[in-house]
Amino acid sequence: MAGNTYWLTFRIHDDATYEHRRDKLYEAIDNLSSKWWLEPTSFIAFSSEQSADTIAARIKASFNPATDMALLGMTEYKTARLIGKSDDQDVYKLIPFLKKV
Repeated sequence: MAGNTYWLTFRIHDDATYEHRRDKLYEAIDNLSSKWWLEPTSFIAFSSEQSADTIAARIKASFNPATDMALLGMTEYKTARLIGKSDDQDVYKLIPFLKKV
């Protein structure tokens, strides 16, 4: 699988179902990619043939977007998706091509 290289940073709200939602997020990425790096605690780099919108939708389905948040981007293109809860609107000034999912 060649595909595009993506990066994902995320915050899973710490509550009783934290581990389950984090595992579902990793499972979603695992199903989209055969090559990924998850050594940092809240950052994943991976390769996928899927579009950013498809990946964002699967990430959104894997956790609770009312409490959890993820930021997906591509290394080769000006593409980024904000998934889930975010109260700080400065991210749209920092990443003007960012789209909310």
